[in-house]
Amino acid sequence: MYDGIEIQEAIPEAASMIETFRAIGYNLETAVADIIDNSITAYAKHITIQRIWDGSNSVITIKDDGKGMSNEELIHAMRPGAQNPLIERGEKDLGRFGLGLKTASFSQCRKLSVLSKKDSQLSYWTWDLDYVALCKKWNLIRWIPEEFANALDEVASGTIVIWTDIDRLLPLNTLKSNDAMKERFSRALERVRSHISMTFHRFMENKTIKLFWCGHEIEPWNPFCPN
Repeated sequence: MYDGIEIQEAIPEAASMIETFRAIGYNLETAVADIIDNSITAYAKHITIQRIWDGSNSVITIKDDGKGMSNEELIHAMRPGAQNPLIERGEKDLGRFGLGLKTASFSQCRKLSVLSKKDSQLSYWTWDLDYVALCKKWNLIRWIPEEFANALDEVASGTIVIWTDIDRLLPLNTLKSNDAMKERFSRALERVRSHISMTFHRFMENKTIKLFWCGHEIEPWNPFCPN
């Protein structure tokens, strides 16, 4: 029915589209929870959330021991709209639109780095929103924060999601010595811990997963108080 009709590509402008993604209704708690959803879908048994205070260089990481991704799988996972919402999903697949990793992360940070390990092979890529704005293309960069290059050494397979330049929580000129911002950072992350305790209580109660917060196992909190 489209024979003979003129067509014209209308590719979204990369930087503008990503800034639009940043406005999709996440807060810090739901953004971290969305990343944990991905870990559960990847059959992780242990998921660890870490927060590192360093002023504007502060970092949030979510690491799992799931099935991991090959280089091709990771690039696919980093692609916005990687999954058709109309296709049938697996029973354990909590995603639908293929946007969760990206939109959840973009809502909080300007650099999203993912390091994944599968079949003893490491793959890593980063979305740097400043680089996208500079090159005006949907280009990943093959870069990972140096301090996390060995973050998966102790697991046979798994993935770590790394958020840096967390500009929605901390202004990018925040000094490490700024005690007020450090307190704000700590309070925000404490809300994340409480949210995780409630949101994933069923998984923790039935021993499907163990969630760890800065080295300590998170206890489940059932909002229905059955006991």
